[in-house]
Amino acid sequence: MRYRWRDEGTTRLNRGANGEAIVATLLARRGYATTEEIAAFLQPNPASLADPHRLHDLDRALARLAEAHRRGELIAIWGDYDVDGLTSTALLCRALGGMGFRVRPHIPHRITSGYGLKPEGIDRLIAAGVTLIVAVDCGVSDRDAVAYARTRNVDVVVLDHHTIPPLLPEAVAVVNPRQVDCDYPFKDLAAVGVAYMLIRALATDGYQLHGQWDENEADLLDLLEFVALGTVADVAPLHGENRTLVTWGLQSLRHTTHPGLQALYAVAGIDAQRLTAWEIGHAIGPRLNAAGRIAAPTPAIDLLLCDSPAAAMPLAQELDRLNRDRQKELARILEEATTRIEAAGVPDDSQPILQIEGVGWTAGVVGLVAGRLAERYGRPAIVLERGVTSSRGSARSVDGFNLVEALHDCADLLDHYGGHARAAGLTVANERLDELRERLLVRARTQLRPKDLQPALTPDLDLALGDLHYGTTTALAQLEPFGHGNPEPLLLVRDVTTKWAKASFDGRHLFFHAMAQHGEQVPGPLRCVAFGQGPRRAELMTAPRGRIDLLGTLRREWWQGEERLAFHVRDFRAAE
Repeated sequence: MRYRWRDEGTTRLNRGANGEAIVATLLARRGYATTEEIAAFLQPNPASLADPHRLHDLDRALARLAEAHRRGELIAIWGDYDVDGLTSTALLCRALGGMGFRVRPHIPHRITSGYGLKPEGIDRLIAAGVTLIVAVDCGVSDRDAVAYARTRNVDVVVLDHHTIPPLLPEAVAVVNPRQVDCDYPFKDLAAVGVAYMLIRALATDGYQLHGQWDENEADLLDLLEFVALGTVADVAPLHGENRTLVTWGLQSLRHTTHPGLQALYAVAGIDAQRLTAWEIGHAIGPRLNAAGRIAAPTPAIDLLLCDSPAAAMPLAQELDRLNRDRQKELARILEEATTRIEAAGVPDDSQPILQIEGVGWTAGVVGLVAGRLAERYGRPAIVLERGVTSSRGSARSVDGFNLVEALHDCADLLDHYGGHARAAGLTVANERLDELRERLLVRARTQLRPKDLQPALTPDLDLALGDLHYGTTTALAQLEPFGHGNPEPLLLVRDVTTKWAKASFDGRHLFFHAMAQHGEQVPGPLRCVAFGQGPRRAELMTAPRGRIDLLGTLRREWWQGEERLAFHVRDFRAAE
């Protein structure tokens, strides 16, 4: 992948810059200027979380739950099949169950049931004795299904975070911080964050968590494990309250006693003590997601609700197997999609959005494919599984193009849609696919300029090669957790030479060592890894004067029990 480097205003630190200068510079670049802002960022405190009662309709939700508690009603927690929905469901089941509520989880099957509330699922819950449904990570767009539940004398409480539709469902309560009339100050909670706020409110209202609640925020620390998992995996921005929730959740995850999570660590090869948001996004999240993507979500929710180590390990192993199958399916569809796109000519400025359909493409994987295509070609991508009469799938976007707004303007063509500015799902009749493509093209041509279609990287700091050492990684770690909204610092290193360049056995990846300007090898030495850039080995070796600039991230890695330093190269270019 070659990027456009936006390095004109990058701050260059003098050689020998200490960790304090590095952190101060990065904080300033990210907009943290005052002493209070910096302290809140570096030392997030759960005591700073806003009063959950400020969430619109939360008091109505609490009142209905209190009624269900008094009457001993059976409550269904209806979640989504992704990590945010799974962790939201597990959090509510564990916490409400511990408070004496009668609860049962309900996660629909992606293929057979689809996303969100559905009448047939409501009927099954009614047959099981359910009289109240708490819809979490879904529901805000399910107006018809909520109306159907009312006709069956079943109340619905919605806990959601997705974009607000023009008409809300007529539920007992719709709790979503994105509502215009919601007074809650932080709008970017994941669904699991909204669920956590409900439990906080119940606890402060007197419901005892396992009989030990004393209004101390630390008593809910175990639940923050679920909040961290769902927030990171759903790519919610890691600033404000999300940063607080994830920071404290990670601390709990590193010392978890949850049998399901311990088993998942084991199959994924995760060292709990070194767990970061990266492991959630790249190892834990994909395994929990895999079940719902290509099969039934049952093993994932069972694992999160499991209290037995003996029962947890087979579930974790099944998720690991499903994840390997998911990886194979992703590779198959991605290869087919890219082949078709490039056979028609690599997209140019006249094609600022991609829309591609395929027969036999797994609906649960096409969102991942859309994300890879959007990154590869620097433009929004919609990937659909084409069925007999209709197609359904997912879309991923880039800066400057709001997917939900675009789909809203095409609502007359769609059977269903919903999501966020950068990620959405949709269903469309096959006879309307061409019209949808043309209408989205018109919109994209007005909103995306040619330069917006070339992937770009903006360095955070310009450092000397000699300053890439363990002390620097220690300084950078103060800014964790990294993720959307708080990306890992991108470092620019100018004018280095390379040695021992080689590609991986399959030719996909590139490995080499970086040398300082005067031929002096950096202590270590500095090992560079360029994932997905194996085909560029010749370009690396033939750079003018043998010198290149690097753009990437500095990390500590552990290999066969030993710690080592590595520079993960996002891109490189000939030095000027």
